[in-house]
Amino acid sequence: MMKFSEITEKDWTDLQPYLDTCLLPVTGLGGGETPWEAGDALESLRDVLDVLEIPYKGRVVTYPALHYCTSEDRDREYVERTCGQLRKAGFAYVVVVTAHPEIGAWQLQNADLIVYVSPEAVRNPGQEAKKAIGERIEQLWFSKKSEEIR
Repeated sequence: MMKFSEITEKDWTDLQPYLDTCLLPVTGLGGGETPWEAGDALESLRDVLDVLEIPYKGRVVTYPALHYCTSEDRDREYVERTCGQLRKAGFAYVVVVTAHPEIGAWQLQNADLIVYVSPEAVRNPGQEAKKAIGERIEQLWFSKKSEEIR
């Protein structure tokens, strides 16, 4: 997997055409969680990220997570602005990744996709959640390419 901290200024120029997708993890902590609840939230987010980072290594860059972000309007606006800034930084696609149901239901203009998977679905031994996530991100890439060809 490619993390933002692994890319130097020189590398970015060469890699940017290939690393066109930014993953923006959003944990959804409110600050009132017990230590074990915060740990569970982070583990759930990690599990969802693994589904995107591992199979799409070389295409996605994972940015630092926005941990304290609730369903309030000002927090949604913060995520919206962050997505816009990531696009200005040169990413063709910005994907918000979360295991928080309220954040998963957001509508964001500057995000190409919001990937929400419940912690239970990711931990399920079946591959349904992984397959669904893969289909959604590949559809995002494919539909954009189709529009460019027309």
